[in-house]
This record gives sequence, C-alpha cells and structure tokens, in this order.
Amino acid sequence: MRAVAAASALGLGALVAPVALVAGCTVERPQPNLVGQDIRLTFIHTSDIHSRLFPYNFIPNRFDQDYGLLSANAPFGGLARIATLAKKIRASTPRSLWLDSGDCFQGAPVFNLFKGEVEMRALSLAGLDGAVVGNHEFDAGVTNLYQKINNFASYPLLAANYIFEDPPNPLEKSLKDVVQPYQVYDVDGLKVGVIGMANTGSLTSIFEGGNSLGMRAIEDKIATEQYVRLLRPVVDVVVVVSHLGLDEDEGLTVNDVSDPNADLPLEGVDVILGGHLHIVTNPPKVIPNDNEGHSTVLVHSGAFAKFVGRLDVVVRVGSNNNDPKNRSRVTSFAYKNLPVDSQLQDDPEVANLLFPYSLQISQQIDLNGVFANIAPPGTAKITRNDIGGGDSQLGNMVARAMQVQTGVEAEFAITNSLGIRADFERGPLNIEQMFNVFPFENYITVMYLSGSEVQETLDFVARKSAERGCRTQAQVAGVWFDMVCRGDCPDPDPNDDFKPIACAKNIYIGENCRAGNPDGPIDPSKCRALLPTGLYRVAVNDYISKGGSGFSTLKRNTSKLDTTVSLRDALQVFLRKQSICADTTIDTTATYTDANNMKVTCLDPAPPGQPETCLVKNRFGAIPCLGTTTDVGPEAHDGRIRPVFE
Repeated sequence: MRAVAAASALGLGALVAPVALVAGCTVERPQPNLVGQDIRLTFIHTSDIHSRLFPYNFIPNRFDQDYGLLSANAPFGGLARIATLAKKIRASTPRSLWLDSGDCFQGAPVFNLFKGEVEMRALSLAGLDGAVVGNHEFDAGVTNLYQKINNFASYPLLAANYIFEDPPNPLEKSLKDVVQPYQVYDVDGLKVGVIGMANTGSLTSIFEGGNSLGMRAIEDKIATEQYVRLLRPVVDVVVVVSHLGLDEDEGLTVNDVSDPNADLPLEGVDVILGGHLHIVTNPPKVIPNDNEGHSTVLVHSGAFAKFVGRLDVVVRVGSNNNDPKNRSRVTSFAYKNLPVDSQLQDDPEVANLLFPYSLQISQQIDLNGVFANIAPPGTAKITRNDIGGGDSQLGNMVARAMQVQTGVEAEFAITNSLGIRADFERGPLNIEQMFNVFPFENYITVMYLSGSEVQETLDFVARKSAERGCRTQAQVAGVWFDMVCRGDCPDPDPNDDFKPIACAKNIYIGENCRAGNPDGPIDPSKCRALLPTGLYRVAVNDYISKGGSGFSTLKRNTSKLDTTVSLRDALQVFLRKQSICADTTIDTTATYTDANNMKVTCLDPAPPGQPETCLVKNRFGAIPCLGTTTDVGPEAHDGRIRPVFE
C-alpha cells in the first residue's frame, strides 16, 4: 500500500515512517531493502483538465487523431472515465503515482456554476495523489481557491516557486496553509520527492509587491535548485510536476512551442511532468543533466481531459542518494498516451458523485440548444486560423462581436488568437460547442489607447507572430496593417542592442481598407492612417489588457473599463443577428446532439409535429445560417492582417 509523507517548507522534519491503514488502525510495517534492485514505478499523468468532468463533443484535429482520439469514439473526456483508466493502470503495476500538472479549473459550465468544488471532490474520489497549482485555479479568486482546497481536496497542492504573504488577520487561514512546495511519497519502500513548479507567466501581477494574489514569485531556477538540493539526498526519484510556460494552445507540435522546463537546472531531476502548454510529447524528451550520465525525462500529456499519460520507469536503487555516482537513477522508461473516449466505461463511484451536478447544470444551461447553423460552401468549415497566417474568418467574427457589442462600440478591437480554441464545424451550432471555442471566461475590456500605444501593441503582435512562422497571434476588427515578420523595422530604442526585424506597418483604421482584395494594398481613400498622437477607443479582452501573453503595453495603460460581457456571449449575440435560414439544408454529413443528448443527423426522424425534412428551419426553427452555398458568411478573411516578408 502506498504511504504518503507530508512535506513542509521548513525542511524534512515532517517525513514519517511508512504506514498502512487497516481497519481504522495505524500499523507500522518494515521498510523493504531495495538497494541494488531495479524497481518499476508507474506515473499516471494528467494535466489541464479544464473542468471537462463530463464527456463532450468536438472534432479531433490531426494531432489528436495521430494520438488515437478518433471521431468514431466520441464523446471525449470525462473524469469518471479517467478514474477507470487510472484504476486499470494501478492494477497492472505494483507501484504507481497519479500526478496532475495543474489547471483542473475553468473551461466548462460546471466551473461557472460551482467554482471548483466538483473538480476537487471528483479528483479526490478518483484517487489523485498530488497536483501543482495552475494559473486558472485563481480564476475565481484567491479566497475561492483556498476554500475549495481546504474543503474538498484530499490530495496535496504544490507550488515551490510561490512565497505566500501573511493574511491581514493573523487568525485567518490562507493559501499558505493548504499549498506546500513539495511532497515526499513512500511508494512501497521507494522514496519519491515531488516538487511543484507553478505558473508565473500567466499570473500577470504576481511579480508586483502587494498584489491581490497574496503571494510573490521566486525565480523558477532558484526554486528548483533549492528543493532539489533539499530532496535529492533522501529520495530515490526527484519529480518536478510543472505548470510553467507562456503558451497554452492546442494543435501545435512540440517544436512550435518554447518549453521553459528544458531551461531549468535539471541536475538531480529524474522526471518532469509538464502542463500548461497543452501539447503531447510522444516520445518524451530526454535531456542530459550532469556528467555522471544521468538524464531527465520530460513528458507532456495534452489537455482538456482528452488523454492520460502513462510513464513507466525503471529505477536502479542506489546505496547513497547524496552521492551522484552512487545515487538511485532512472535506467529506462516507456510512455503511452492513452485516449479518453467512449471506449472507456465510467467509474461508478465518480459517476455517482458527478450525477447530481450534471442535473443542476442541465436545469440552468441548455448546452444542446441549437442557435445557429454553420454551412460555408463546399466541405469547408469556419476556422480560427488562416492558412496564409493572417486574419481568420472566425477570428474576425470574434473581434467584430467585441467591437460592436452594445455599450462597447469601439473604433476597433484586438484579441489574442490563442483565446479562440476551436473551429466552427459544419452543421448545427449549440452552446456546448461555444464552450469548445471559448472554454475560459474572458470578457471585453474597453481601453483608450494613443496611436503610439497601438503601434507598440501591433509591433509586439508582429514579433510574437514571427516566432510562430508568421502566423498571426492576434485577431482584429476595424484596424488593418501589414504584419512584417522579416524586414527593415524602426528601432524604438537606438541605445539598446536589440534591432527588431518584425513590426507593424501601414496601420489604418476603418473598414474594407483593401477594397475586397486580401492581398492588395491599403486604399487610403477608404480608411484613415493611424496617428501617433491620436486617441482611440479599443475593445480588447481582459486577459491581454492585464498583460497576458506578453501584451505589456496594454498592461501599462490605466484607462481600462471592464465590462461584464464575456467573449462567448458577445459572439452569440453577434451570430443571432445574422440572416435567418431560408431553405438551407442541414449538412447530411454533420452530426449534432439533440435535447436528449443523442447523436443524430438530419436524416433521422424529425421531432413530433414537424415535417420529415432536412431543412434547418423545420428542424431548429428560425435560426441564422452562417454561410450558404453562395457565400462564406460574415467577416470573411479580408486581409486586415497581412503577413509580409520584406
């Protein structure tokens, strides 16, 4: 039986002898002598579950399919299924640990309604052994996070790179009472030290003194060195469970993202279980970390409850963990990325816990309610990314919805591309699919920016996009520019050594500035050039307004008016205003979920009292159609962001 030794920031004094619980009594048992043996240890790894506690529908992208997530096995995700998979893995191996790399909060309606209670109750019941604190765990506030951990989490929450401030009232408990830097596990005689490296890049105020989070960050490298030095002499395996990183997009290869875990001081670290980047590393990365032949195995297992990672390692138990030459070491490993789909049965205990919550959600939110139909020409869909790297149709719609939202009425809008997480697939569009597009609760912020600030912001977009193969990292409406990813760019600070090669040029405000030609030049007769001394009313999302994803110019600006309108709601309002379907036929290849949570197509029998037909208006009533056989719908790609190589 696995025994857990508690850890504290003060040292290893809290380590206790292994115990087994029998009939409510604590019984000591002898430690096995493992020195010189090859011991198998299995890590069950999850990350970035993002409240996907219930199975959900989406179209797997190419990367998902390559890792075994097939459309025929929809719906995907669900914590009761993950619990089943975790139990199967545990039954197949003598020693195991289930560790999670953070962001179990935020991304589905269950979090909107219950603020993390269900996530922590369900993960506790499912048998999670430990988790690092993710940035989205703070989305409902620090007090909420403390309450949910204190009330519902039976597993330790870890963050070695946070220093917590004392609460104003010394009698009050706070996060520092329920979050610890590391945990030591006794897995049937094998000592495993787990260090939590929490996110700092997305918590935009964490480096500022007196911030509302009640904590400040320690430099990641310093925190890693400190706790590895503390743990390495007394454990056989050192694991970093990490939520570091700045990127958090799906559909990217390992080479498309910069993984900060590889830059940590890795000497003495055997395994890194990474999160936040929303990628899968299969096979894992192997990074040499010292002169004695030791290496670090680095694993990411994806996001949104789509996969569970299984990492089997063989540990040669050494005679002296304080000596690099004679310490325990990982000698081999094997990794599998296991899909979470309908081929898995629900764990009955976890399913029973979740069922009452699902009833409350269905009573308050009609997730299967269809409010629009997606029918672009041919076999196309409405995508969040443009094949040429510029503005996308879905991105344009999102930005336009922000710009024209009642009470916002901005001159133009800017939002980060990574905030839009899925395409609009062909066929009926319902509320659940909108959560796929916008899993996070970002809302519209109105700002007044000078022309110089706009220039700085778009220059940053160009630089960041140049790092991603000149694929735009922003989506806009009402503003047009050339995104120069390589060229002769002005140097804003001649005194430094940095010479920019990417920048924004030919910035204009208005509509149809390229006269209908996405690759054409700006027509100055249609739009007005950006003035450095001008003042502009701009709609952005609250995440980038606070400096998220590196938008530091927006963070410095103090003219922020936060609305209560989420991007998801604004886009729904925009879509509902489009032209009502006339004689549009439902795509016969599209599958949607009806009010009874059944997958149907237009060829299935219509609801009682309605004609047996595939017409959208007869199946769903008076809803808008986005695109028909003759047009692509609103806000088509029109060159408002044009990638340029000079």
